[in-house]
Amino acid sequence: MSETPKQAAGRLAESILRKGFQAQALHTYTDASGEPLYWRIRARHPESGEKWIRPMKLNGKGFVLGEPEYPDGKPLYRLHELAARPTDPVLIVEGESCADVLATLGVLATTSGAADSAAKADWRALAGREITVWPDNDEAGRRYADEVAKALEALGCIVRTLDVSALDLPPKGDVVDWLKAHPGANAADVVALPILNAAQSGEAGQPRATEPSATTEAEFDDARVTRLAKLSALEYDRARGAEAKAMGVRPGTLDKLVKAAQAETTESEGIDFDDVEPWPDPVEPAELLSDLARTVQRFIVCPTETADAAALWIAMSWFMDVVQIAPLAVITAPEKRCGKSQLLFLLGRLVCRPLAASNITPAALFRVVDAWKPTLLVDEADAFMNDNEELRGLLNCGHTRDSAYIIRTVGDEHIPTRFNVWGAKALAGIGHLADTIMDRAITLELRRKLPHESVDRLRYAEPGLFEEMASKLARFAEDSRDTLCRCRPALPQTLHDRAQDNWEPLLAIASIAGDDWPKRAWRAALKLSGNAEDGGTVGNELLADIREVFELRRVVKISTADLITALCDDDEKPWATYNRGKPITPRQVAKKLKEYNIASKTIRISYDVSKGFERSQFEDAFTRYLASPPSACVTTLQASIHAGLGVTDDATRYGNKTLSVTPKPAPALGCNGVTDKTPESPDNDEAEVVL
Repeated sequence: MSETPKQAAGRLAESILRKGFQAQALHTYTDASGEPLYWRIRARHPESGEKWIRPMKLNGKGFVLGEPEYPDGKPLYRLHELAARPTDPVLIVEGESCADVLATLGVLATTSGAADSAAKADWRALAGREITVWPDNDEAGRRYADEVAKALEALGCIVRTLDVSALDLPPKGDVVDWLKAHPGANAADVVALPILNAAQSGEAGQPRATEPSATTEAEFDDARVTRLAKLSALEYDRARGAEAKAMGVRPGTLDKLVKAAQAETTESEGIDFDDVEPWPDPVEPAELLSDLARTVQRFIVCPTETADAAALWIAMSWFMDVVQIAPLAVITAPEKRCGKSQLLFLLGRLVCRPLAASNITPAALFRVVDAWKPTLLVDEADAFMNDNEELRGLLNCGHTRDSAYIIRTVGDEHIPTRFNVWGAKALAGIGHLADTIMDRAITLELRRKLPHESVDRLRYAEPGLFEEMASKLARFAEDSRDTLCRCRPALPQTLHDRAQDNWEPLLAIASIAGDDWPKRAWRAALKLSGNAEDGGTVGNELLADIREVFELRRVVKISTADLITALCDDDEKPWATYNRGKPITPRQVAKKLKEYNIASKTIRISYDVSKGFERSQFEDAFTRYLASPPSACVTTLQASIHAGLGVTDDATRYGNKTLSVTPKPAPALGCNGVTDKTPESPDNDEAEVVL
């Protein structure tokens, strides 16, 4: 069995332990991800008080005394916790034991080691943060505090130092001694300790005044409020209680200060987002989603599947910090006055950080999304987007989190700058937007309402309806964010890969909501995206139609001439007029199929030899580029094999009579619908959640 760090420490300290020293602690220094870098062994003699502290590292032969070389400075203690809590204030102390005891109170603390270690440490992990230094109560401690403050101020940190002379500590006393004297102390008590006022000092032999410097403390409070104003609503809600107590104010007072700071920031930036307070009690996700779907249908005429998809997309906007795919919501209709703008307005009342616009330029889009992280709601998209390739490209690259970055030059110096375009976006417009947009979208198609259909007007909604739902959505996101990160929902296999990507975050939300929502989400996915083609290019359309020819004719070989004839038989397909109003040519077919490594060859059909294709040549392309055909086969509609079946007797039998009824094909000889289509259903293998 390999030696553990604790066993190795005992072995390496064996000689000193035989002299009466007692082992005190084994401290582990880690990197930002939590992987051990080296250890520090601490022992102390109970009578003399002498300390024995040695570093221990792991090399190819095992554990040995010594520490790795760090040309840029030694790593700070508990570095992984500093990385995991990047916005929290940090308390710097002397010695690992002091940092450990503060950690038990929930205080984020670190150290570079002993009092002489400040110049040897790598402080860059604390750049720009809010720092408090707690030195030991001796001259070495004061020197350590000064060195740390100088190093951190150079990194843009806000640094303050505790007035240890006002804490009734013994000489050389530290955090551990203070906590022993105050056994009931908590994190807020530690944060509220008096700050050193360098400008004030008492008479000789008297302790320093415990009142902090007004200027220093005011600046510190302003910095704290500014930091809190930059937090999300969820992050601020978690921190407000402890922060208010540390500042010695009521939470309500802190709320007003933070809101004022946010108002100043958004006013200077030209935008104002309403803060949404999470619902105070846990919410039932399935009930919340059902309420959302009912609300959509209350104000918008649309199928149930469209309302369900809209409800799931609204919920997704509150999970943008954890989902990996951001499908667009494209609200479309064939004509005006179908409710597109109304649905977009409804989304704006419920999504996270809504920002509405009736037009937007590419430059404005990437700057807005990068700066404010909104849910972007764009109306009249058909009027300006189809011919704007740059704007479409920005929307497309924001589809996945990993690729949601663009590079632009900024300023007179043309400095290359990276912008993040990740975020939820909804578009509304008449007709079909560009294929690349639709391929990355959940399509919410609307129709003009019939005379007997009625819905409520949005402006007549009862006060507080949407605010309450938004608050519950914020609480749903707060409680379920970690679960959604681990959720791996089952995806309908009849959807192509891009459609599966689009629906994955919505199906995951339905999965964690439970109840009947996994089935409802599947039905919506199959209804709204189940007929989507895998591609949309001319080549993809040609492949799909060639597959149809093989299936309808039930052949394994076909000549090029017969294939073109079959393709042109359907007047609604493009092939009869593909060649400038004339049928597609063999050369054009060959050129398109060459892109899929398919070429015609000499084949024999009965007694004829000609250029053509075998179905086997297409199997790989069909599998790779086309959606799977329906599993249930319905016989193609065919004309009656008989000449006709008159509704009156045939004229040949009654030559002297005039027949007024036209003979018609026998309806009983139709061939459609001999089998039922069985769409894919999640009933037996539905919405699996893998945690």
